[in-house]
Amino acid sequence: MIDLSPKKRVAVTISFSFSIRYLVRTGMLEMMRSFAEPVICIFWDQEDLIEELRSKGFEVYIIPESHRGKLYSNIRIKLDYWFRFYRLKSPTRKTEPRYIEKFQPRKKVILNRVREYYNYFRLLVPGYANSLLSKEKELLLTDTNYNEMLEWIDQLNIHAVFAVTPFHAQEDLFLRAAEAKGKYMITSILSFDNVVKRGWLPVQYDCYMVWNKHNAGEIRRIYTEAVRRNNDNVHIVGAAQFDFYKSQGHILPKKEWLKMVGLPEDLDTKIILFAGGPVSLFPQEYQFLQHINQALEQGRILGNPVVLFRCHPIDRVERWKKELPESKHIFYDVSWTGAKKLTLTNVTEQDIVKLCSTLYHTDVHINTASTMTVDGSAFHKPQIGPGYDELYPNQRWPLKMMYQQEYYLPIMQTNGILHPMSRNELIDNINDALQHPEKFITRSNDILEAIITYTDGKCTERVIEVLKREIAKV
Repeated sequence: MIDLSPKKRVAVTISFSFSIRYLVRTGMLEMMRSFAEPVICIFWDQEDLIEELRSKGFEVYIIPESHRGKLYSNIRIKLDYWFRFYRLKSPTRKTEPRYIEKFQPRKKVILNRVREYYNYFRLLVPGYANSLLSKEKELLLTDTNYNEMLEWIDQLNIHAVFAVTPFHAQEDLFLRAAEAKGKYMITSILSFDNVVKRGWLPVQYDCYMVWNKHNAGEIRRIYTEAVRRNNDNVHIVGAAQFDFYKSQGHILPKKEWLKMVGLPEDLDTKIILFAGGPVSLFPQEYQFLQHINQALEQGRILGNPVVLFRCHPIDRVERWKKELPESKHIFYDVSWTGAKKLTLTNVTEQDIVKLCSTLYHTDVHINTASTMTVDGSAFHKPQIGPGYDELYPNQRWPLKMMYQQEYYLPIMQTNGILHPMSRNELIDNINDALQHPEKFITRSNDILEAIITYTDGKCTERVIEVLKREIAKV
């Protein structure tokens, strides 16, 4: 018998550039059409993307961002403390906040510590946390645009919601409203660090999808009530955005790629890829590029390679150029970056091709405690993660601690990356990796399996399989 019932309407939220890569460029939205009607809810006016999606017959709506008044914002700050102290239960929850303090004014550090300790002890008072949760629900109705979001949910006439960035403040109230209206809530967490690095998820999802077993354990530990309610509906699906790396169609011929990234088309030497991190975490990271450049100038790196610096999507390349002299050894490339807000821009097919080709055609990859270690391992290239810091030495919370955070520790436990603890070690590691790459790629698959679980290029299909089963329950 042919099923002639109408497809369920599923709101798909987009509030971040990386969501476009995950949902649109993987073909996931097109695949959803076989069993559901995707209703695209984007939280900024990205004209070219909206036009592209509408030309393909998708419904697209620009949803207002979540707006919070001072009273509601204050309650959420207190609940974030509650979440970090009593719900997160991460053994490394203090690492990043303490590490970042070294870059902040002393007055701000002291003020933040006072607030932290005050809220810690205040939350020890019986009933205080429950009073905050009750107050949050009250202010949600009076000090935010939550009621506007309820109207949007009614207008969209949806049955379910699929969110890949459920932690984002931009879509927070929209997701809350959808849950309140009884919509079936599904999330596939965009990145392996999100569960423990982002804040409290007030929505109890009916289905969670994550990259690996570690993330699944984090979800079960932190959101115990929601997981119990949904009968442990937590699925390990891998990382859909890594499927691109299994496709030769995303890799340009070397000469075309060299031209695309601004390298000489007749270049006949090895290439070191330095993938920069966000300034919010690593404002001192430029020192490594300085050290590499100095070593190249002194002839200490064999084979006269060049360095291609890839600026992080939420960073500006100008800050790097400011710290480095003009150099014949360093070339700069930029990633997808928003003009008005760094996190908001389209991610095109060409962006995907450039990233894949860059990882493929470069010989050694360097980054600081970044997901790019996993990306580079997909192409079986030696990975180097500097752990020293000459600008902020001898700190109680040193740079090397960033590699020991709960989400990143499985990478370190593979022993799959070189981890230099001095400038000289960095240069030695680069030389070894350039001259004998085969020695340093033997654990590439271990890194991939630890973080993305599946290496067959079919993670998008896994997400779709779970979505299809879940939508059938609506």
